[in-house]
Parts: sequence; C-alpha cells; structure tokens
Amino acid sequence: MRHLADQIEVMKNKGFKVTHQRLVVLDYLQHSKKHPSAEMIYNDLKEKYPTMSLATIYNTLEMLMKINLVVDIGAPEERRRFDGILVEHSHFFCTKCGKIEDLTVPGIEQLFEKAKAAHPGTINHCRLDFFGFCEECQAQEEQAVE
Repeated sequence: MRHLADQIEVMKNKGFKVTHQRLVVLDYLQHSKKHPSAEMIYNDLKEKYPTMSLATIYNTLEMLMKINLVVDIGAPEERRRFDGILVEHSHFFCTKCGKIEDLTVPGIEQLFEKAKAAHPGTINHCRLDFFGFCEECQAQEEQAVE
C-alpha cells in the first residue's frame, strides 16, 4: 500500500500505530465512491478480512477522522457516512433513495475565497452539499406522474 505513504506518515506523526486493519479501511475509503457507513465497510471487508470486527471499523474511523484522513459527510436522517477522498468537492444527496454522489462544482474555489475575504475570522474549509432526486429516482417520479 505504497500509495498510502503520506497517510502512514500522518498516523505516525500523530502517535497512532499503523496497523494493517487501519490501512485496509483507509484504502477502502479512498477507493470507494459509495460514501459508506461503518456497517457497509464491515460488510464489504468481512469476507476478505474475517478477523476484522465492526468495533475495529468504528474505532478506525474515529481515529482517521481525528487526524483528518477521513471525513464524516453527515448524511441526513441515517447512519453516519464517510468519505476518504479529501480533495475539496461537494456531495449530492438523493432525498428519496439515500444515494450519495461526489459533485464537482465549477467556481466553488472562487466562492470559498470570497467567503474568506468577507469573514473577519478564519475559514479553513467549506462544504457545499446539494439535495434532490438522483437520476433513477427522478425517472421513477416521472413514471409515477404519467
């Protein structure tokens, strides 16, 4: 898992042990587009890593959030969902089926800079989320109306 070299260094510098299980969870999150819950991560990994418990997943997520390697994206009205892709991006939340998708919004950097300039304090990052129906749910809604 050479691609996690920077994250391994962060863990070490923050005083955390670098375990295989922690690296597996981090790698999973960095390659997942599902924005999974702890339970989803556990279910996806338990066959390949049968000794990994759900408690280990929860503990690992808490540690990774503490050192800013994973973000809790705060999915509305459901279990916590996580994102291991730390490049600034927005999320689209389907209010019908619960799907979460990454969303790149052109111009968000300029909006962020304007907000920082307008605020007398310090703004470190921003999060802009969008809510509505995903493509599949929108199609279902349109069929129901017909």
